[in-house]
Amino acid sequence: MSTNGSVTALFANAHVEELPDPHELDDRLRTFWVLRVGQGVGMDVMTPTEIATVLRDVFGIDLPRQRAEAILSHETGTVAKRKKDRKRAYQLMGAGNKELAGIATAVTFIEPTTAYTKLREVHSLLGSVAGALRVCDPYVALRTLDMLAECQKATSIQLLTVNVDKVAGFKQAMKAFATEHGIALDVRTLPKGVLHDRFLIHDDGMLMFGTSLNGLGLKQSFVVALGEDIRASVAATFDTDWQRATPL
Repeated sequence: MSTNGSVTALFANAHVEELPDPHELDDRLRTFWVLRVGQGVGMDVMTPTEIATVLRDVFGIDLPRQRAEAILSHETGTVAKRKKDRKRAYQLMGAGNKELAGIATAVTFIEPTTAYTKLREVHSLLGSVAGALRVCDPYVALRTLDMLAECQKATSIQLLTVNVDKVAGFKQAMKAFATEHGIALDVRTLPKGVLHDRFLIHDDGMLMFGTSLNGLGLKQSFVVALGEDIRASVAATFDTDWQRATPL
């Protein structure tokens, strides 16, 4: 296949039901996604131009050729560098396939226009986590507690943060939260510039948030479910930070 028209025609008719929605992926995984679908339609090797064309013309996603090239050129082990019509091209390898398959049902993309429906999915996800929860969120407010209230299987919650909105009111709400839900809620703070990521560690894995819990549904964001492999290393870092943090 050499023309843009023939490439888009192949992808327009491709079976992608078992793959994640490309609209809910970041740019890196979108390039993997196109390469993966390409393998199923006879295009094992694709150029950045072909990848960008497919995303734009078939799926309405704007990812410039230069961006696709920059992403794939820095990959190691997940994709292989090839040549196609004397141009640089790429082939998705086993590690890339595995990574893509691992998030097939793990990403919840939250768009403000469909925030109600997506937030129900997030609430359901929070309701499924269990055990002693460790939460890292640089910015917390009363709405943060509303989100944590969905974690009905939690036995305790450690919340590590930097900024607390309306501290006096938040402390009162913490006491009411602990009384109503019957679980220990402990909040500690670190200086500014220390925390950046937002995540929740539970017994079986962890959730990564694209924005603070109090902002979910207010702007475009995502929630990603991650497994035990990354949980262990993140939990160790959290515990270290927790020990040097100041109780609220």
